[in-house]
Amino acid sequence: MDEVIPPAGETKKVHILIVDDDPVMRQLFGGKLVILGYEVIYANDGNEGREVARRLHPDLILMDERMPIMDGLEASGRLKEEEQTKDIPIILFTNEDLSIEAQKMAKDIGIDDYIHKSSDFSKLKDIIARVLEKNKI
Repeated sequence: MDEVIPPAGETKKVHILIVDDDPVMRQLFGGKLVILGYEVIYANDGNEGREVARRLHPDLILMDERMPIMDGLEASGRLKEEEQTKDIPIILFTNEDLSIEAQKMAKDIGIDDYIHKSSDFSKLKDIIARVLEKNKI
């Protein structure tokens, strides 16, 4: 996909894809990210998230760990295997602390970070900023 170059004097908006089966969580986090100036895209599950990521190539993905049809770890692993999506940074959303096994799997897949959904939003904001900076976005 060609990179969109903003007109002179404007900055390119960062596009964040939120993949979560819970519409309340999507709107809660999405609304806060929009207020911060991000462009937010939504998907309802791992399969839809993969399709949207391939089609729109967001700058960052916030992926729910537990979803029906395809969970976040599987969807993230498949995204990291595909040439056109392998470089998109992924932050995993969790409802509970990740087990040691899940942490290792997330690291092996190439997930950039993870955060508990109940964490203070400022922590998510900081993680997003750090991941975007690390990936020069």
